Amino acid sequence: MPYTVSVNGADNVGKTTQIELLPSHYTISKIGGLHDSDKKIGEMHRQGLLQSWWWESSDEEFACSIFGAVARRYWGSVAGEHSVVTVFDRGAAMLEAVAVAVIAIKSSDRDLNKARMRLHNILEENHLQVPKERLAILLRHGHNLEESLQITMSRESDPGDERYRLYQLLLQTELQRQERSGVYQHVISVEATSSIGNVQDNLRNVILRHTQNRLFFPLMHRLDYVYAFSGLSDRHGTALAFRAKIVYFNELISERLGRSVYSLPEKEQALHLLQELERFSNNHYWLRLITIESMHRHSVVRWLKTWIREKLQVIYIDTADVKRFERALIKPDEVFSNDTLKRERGVELVRSDADFVLDNNGEFADTVSHLLRFTEDIKTRVKDMYS
Repeated sequence: MPYTVSVNGADNVGKTTQIELLPSHYTISKIGGLHDSDKKIGEMHRQGLLQSWWWESSDEEFACSIFGAVARRYWGSVAGEHSVVTVFDRGAAMLEAVAVAVIAIKSSDRDLNKARMRLHNILEENHLQVPKERLAILLRHGHNLEESLQITMSRESDPGDERYRLYQLLLQTELQRQERSGVYQHVISVEATSSIGNVQDNLRNVILRHTQNRLFFPLMHRLDYVYAFSGLSDRHGTALAFRAKIVYFNELISERLGRSVYSLPEKEQALHLLQELERFSNNHYWLRLITIESMHRHSVVRWLKTWIREKLQVIYIDTADVKRFERALIKPDEVFSNDTLKRERGVELVRSDADFVLDNNGEFADTVSHLLRFTEDIKTRVKDMYS
């Protein structure tokens, strides 16, 4: 039986993103929400009927459908042969809070105590036993209910939806009651200043302490840095990047997926690249630095920077057009074609976000000297930041 974990919290606190960033390994199962794992709820979701059913179904139909799905998801997920740790997006306790809020919003008095008793009676009458995870973690944003509610609504596409706002008020009130009652073994505060990477490291540390599974060490913990090189064609930066092209990692990812990684949205490309880098780092544990050349997709670079922060140092190799064409080993029209493709991917935006723009118009020795001074400066800054 795998060790079961759930990640819970108010809407828009970042549960799904944090689960996606957990280690990718065949012994770790990451289980999505009920619409991803239950046939009936998934079908309603695909047909666009879930929202109306959510608000219009009877209390009994809602509770039986939700908790029948919870039980099927749980037992279906823990039956895997190789799974050592199973992580659920929203666990039993949070879904109980969801059901209490939904029942309360359908009643005239919005009384959470009565709604909680109503749910208990429905589960008992229908002999529904809800399996609990061994470790339930709550992600909490805001310092109080009002602030938490404000954060949730500000991230919604329709922040003026009054019914949804009332539902969130009831849900988050119930989540806070659960927290005070000790339902969640760990609570992680997601502060306004917390980066996604900070929260991920906190989440991994909690799971590591409970499971003793070394795969949950902090994100990219073995590496000091990842240097990502970018720039237009024929800038002669390959020697600086030690020939570690991004295509190497993307071919590994495509092989695992059974299809081209480039067919995915760029956020998913970035997530797979991060997981491949972490896998590569764990398998080559003696490495302290990875360099990647040809990082031209701006959104991929931005997502990676969001997740691993200062460990990713983006270096844009800046070379004048006349120099690039002079150094090119291919025809000018091929250089122009390559440049056009890179610009479409956002290479010039990468330049604007780069940690260091490396002037590559002079002699090779001068370029190397500039790069070495930059890396020494980075070592000092990162050491000061984490000390």
